[in-house]
Amino acid sequence: MSSGITVLCVDDDPDIRSLTATTLERANDAFTVETAGGGREALARLSDGTAAGGPAVDCVVSDYEMPDVDGLEVLEAVRERDPELPFVLFTGRGSEEIASEAISAGVTDYLQKDLGRDQFAVLANRIENAVEKRRAERARRESERELERYRTLVESVDDPMYVLDEKGRCTIANEALSELLDVDRDALVGEHISSFISRASFERGTKTVRHRYNGDRESDRFEFTLEDDGERWVGEASVTALTDDDGEFAGSTAVIRDITARKRRERELAQYERIIELAPIALFVLDENGAITWMNDEFAAPFDETPDELLGMRFPTLVDRGYYDESVLTKYTDEVRALLSSETDQERAKYHVRFRTSDGELLDHDVHTKLLPLEDGSFTGTIHAIRDTTQRRRYQRELERQNERLEEFTSVVSHDLRNPLNVATGRLELHTEECTTSVPADAERDSLEQVRRSLDRMDELIDHLLSLARHGRLVGDPEPIDLSRVVRRAWGAVDTGDATLECSLEGAIEADEPRLRQLFENLFRNSVEHGSVAPDVRATSSSRPPSSRPPEWTEGEAGATDEASEPTTGGLRVTVGRLPDGFYVEDDGDGLPEGALEGLFDRTVPGDGDRPGLGLQIVEQIATAHDWTIDARNGSGGGARFEVTGVDLLE
Repeated sequence: MSSGITVLCVDDDPDIRSLTATTLERANDAFTVETAGGGREALARLSDGTAAGGPAVDCVVSDYEMPDVDGLEVLEAVRERDPELPFVLFTGRGSEEIASEAISAGVTDYLQKDLGRDQFAVLANRIENAVEKRRAERARRESERELERYRTLVESVDDPMYVLDEKGRCTIANEALSELLDVDRDALVGEHISSFISRASFERGTKTVRHRYNGDRESDRFEFTLEDDGERWVGEASVTALTDDDGEFAGSTAVIRDITARKRRERELAQYERIIELAPIALFVLDENGAITWMNDEFAAPFDETPDELLGMRFPTLVDRGYYDESVLTKYTDEVRALLSSETDQERAKYHVRFRTSDGELLDHDVHTKLLPLEDGSFTGTIHAIRDTTQRRRYQRELERQNERLEEFTSVVSHDLRNPLNVATGRLELHTEECTTSVPADAERDSLEQVRRSLDRMDELIDHLLSLARHGRLVGDPEPIDLSRVVRRAWGAVDTGDATLECSLEGAIEADEPRLRQLFENLFRNSVEHGSVAPDVRATSSSRPPSSRPPEWTEGEAGATDEASEPTTGGLRVTVGRLPDGFYVEDDGDGLPEGALEGLFDRTVPGDGDRPGLGLQIVEQIATAHDWTIDARNGSGGGARFEVTGVDLLE
């Protein structure tokens, strides 16, 4: 049975008009028949009937011969308004002339008026067919317009897009889809979608379309993968179910987006989250109200509360429960304000807090705090990393106590050793003064000189012993150091006699300047004491120079200094130069004795007259503390050569 049909019956005879309306409504339950007593009334109904709230007329059934306006004139007026509205001329005055004129005017059907039941049945059938035909034509044109809209939409979208019929066959595909699948568009049309994606992906897509058709808007996407020359491409299809006029499923359309990069990021994020979960440091996040929004297992471990209980808890609650002192809140507030301040470019804060376990044990924690990204300039919270430094701080405090005891010990030892040494030195000076009145024998003069050298050596050994004891710890914080300046200052701190220095070392390194200067001083002192120098230099071996004025300095690649003077001739020459990854110190003296290289830097091997002692051991310790390597050998000229490598030279 057709949907409702509204018929306008036009006839000047009220009896026939009433009979026609009644008979048509009985012949077809879908009919609703309205009547008009003449042509003018019918045209008025057609003009303003719908505007007045009445239903639209689907078909006009009109008599021909009427007093005011005849049927043909009504037909012509209707055609001006609606060329497609079904119009049946139902007249008792039949002639070929009238029929011809009616056909020319665009009549839908022409039927001789016969008041018998069969004729009204024919009329009802003609009306129904005409209306259904018109409706079908309208639907077809609307479908074509809809299809054209789809075609326009598909062509205008940059993303791959397709339209499938109810059986999953492709009816429309745009150029982007053709390029993605590397298939010609003409070859795509008519092919089933499962020809281009895997069966599993097709089943996911079918399930998604079914959900959409059933009104489930929560599930409107499905993912699929394509493999091309070993490369994996991941797509996401956003689907919409299509229906016909009766609401029945008629196919689907989808827009595809490349989510390969997004899926890769999701995998990487999942890996990072797993790494963070297993990280050996405690991590947690606070929102703008100070509530815990995320944590890893390391953070939750020391608390009596479960992770679920901690999640959402405000951090001040942990203070109230005795885990932290109230000072931690002040530290947090001050550091966050500093990070938010426009007066600093600081990106993270570091501070120390104490954590108290439920057993009362106090733990040391170093906290690193960083702001979460701001939203429209507003504070959104902070992320924190906590490192348990309890053991390190305990070790540091114990080391400080040991250093204090060592300092006390070395002071006592130094005092106890220097007292008798000073006495012996004083006695030697008195004896020397007494001998000035007379000329001592050569043997006695040599003996006095030997005693003086031994006392100086003992004084030097005490200085080295104190240096090892006091500075045997790691070097301080490194800083950029100008090498030429350090070499010059170290040379000036050593009593070098008539020895000269040639320095071609330029540039800078990062080091602890006092320790680096001590390294050069000891190497210079080793050269002048064990090289071939004037006797007065060998005899004065104290680490304290007699004068603050720097000795001779010759011009090398680094250039001369304002403190340089003309080099003397005939004395020891010490050269400082650059290596690809460090520097060297070489003299032109007698070189290292045979067998001295073995254990040269070993503090358990004592030095003697021909063998360096604690000075070089300190040099080796300073180099090691900087992560450098020092090697000793005899140079090409026969003198001692020390090479320090593994140094990061700054340009």
